[in-house]
Amino acid sequence: MERKTILVKSNKHEKTLIYIDSEKDTGILHFILSDAVHKEFKIISELLLENARNKEKYLKVFNNVYEMRFTNNGRNDRIYCVEIKSEKKRVIVMAELYLSKDQQKIPKKIIDKIKTQITKYTYHV
Repeated sequence: MERKTILVKSNKHEKTLIYIDSEKDTGILHFILSDAVHKEFKIISELLLENARNKEKYLKVFNNVYEMRFTNNGRNDRIYCVEIKSEKKRVIVMAELYLSKDQQKIPKKIIDKIKTQITKYTYHV
């Protein structure tokens, strides 16, 4: 089943676009617009729109699933993203929010969710 998305940001030539999964939009939007992480989200999204990589902020987890890492002010939150690439565009869809990660490794329940659910999401963009 194809999931719908909501555009959040794009670069000047619309070669890189950042979306939110419409089924998860309320929680993710509330999170990225909150005072505690808004500046950090802006930094991460600007890096992505410029096609820059920073493994401390955006890291490949499994296949086409990446995680945005929010670690300022003692936080350890994640947004898991599905990245879709074509010849002309790079689309990043923020798919799952995971608050207060409390260990260095990704917990088994998150890995299982990535493998059984997130990797199977298809998006209409």
